[in-house]
Amino acid sequence: MVKKYRVILFDCFNTLFLPVASRMPTILLDGKQTPSTAGLLLKHLAESNPGLAPEAVHWAMRDAWRWAESLRGEECREISALERFGRMFEMLELTPPGDEQLTELLATHMEGVTRSYALPADYQKLLRTLRRDFRLAIFSNFDYAPALLNMLRRQDIEPWFDPIVVSATIGYRKPGRRAFDKALEMVGEDRRRILFVGDSLADDVAGAGAAGLDVAWVNVNGETAPPELRPTFSITSLIDIANILT
Repeated sequence: MVKKYRVILFDCFNTLFLPVASRMPTILLDGKQTPSTAGLLLKHLAESNPGLAPEAVHWAMRDAWRWAESLRGEECREISALERFGRMFEMLELTPPGDEQLTELLATHMEGVTRSYALPADYQKLLRTLRRDFRLAIFSNFDYAPALLNMLRRQDIEPWFDPIVVSATIGYRKPGRRAFDKALEMVGEDRRRILFVGDSLADDVAGAGAAGLDVAWVNVNGETAPPELRPTFSITSLIDIANILT
């Protein structure tokens, strides 16, 4: 019989909330509609930068993301979205914005990103059932915590999770050991009584496994895990987690 868990610790994006391509803002890039919030940002930037093109904003955002990735190092340090957007302005050779404008731009970008994800109705029903018998928690790689919390509030499920651990808040990202140590300190439960649920082999399965957690891998694409990354459970849909816990 499967041992009794007390806490179900969920990844957020692509595990609980799934992408909806039709909701993602786009720009025309090389003759094709390409997912990007550059057009939304340009509405805020155009007045003071009339010659700025959405393509330039798009590529600067991409390069700023790569810059942030290059700074994470072996400890998987998180680089905040505010830092990343500041770097974007440097790449565009624009006058750095004031705090108010930068916050407004960041909120616009994050709203475009988070509204392109949806919590399926059957997932919400599953969570409602699980919370009767388990404490639910979230551990997500995301560089701007307010946007993730707003996404949960829109679904009226924020109070269902305790704690909600976001990499931007703790300063480290999955799969890093520091990130998991900080997250598990916040969860405050025996690791043997926690089941981690996530979709990423590299971030979720590898990171949680190295931290001594049982892992349920949501393997929607039917991938084969390498021998060194063996999840405790492999499921093809989040709904199947109910079979693990009964």
